[in-house]
Amino acid sequence: MGRTLKDLAASDRPASRAAAALIEAGYAENTQLQELTPGSVTRTLVETFSRELEVVYEQLGEIYESAFLETATRDSLELLVDELCPRRPWWWWLLRRG
Repeated sequence: MGRTLKDLAASDRPASRAAAALIEAGYAENTQLQELTPGSVTRTLVETFSRELEVVYEQLGEIYESAFLETATRDSLELLVDELCPRRPWWWWLLRRG
């Protein structure tokens, strides 16, 4: 096929994001991708990298959205409340001296 990373990154194929990420990571744009046929090692690696990168972007988006109180999810709100109001045993108030 004789395609390069640059060609793949510019295409609308599912692996285009992964190719763009490989270029950002330092691979040369003119790196030849000899086999992009289904089942080839090169295609499998690019698609796997693409899927994992998508998961990371999703997780980062959730973390970003959870940073705002109005879009925070249940787990992040519980963590915030636990940090602001630590739970103490019932007898702690009896032993506390003011």
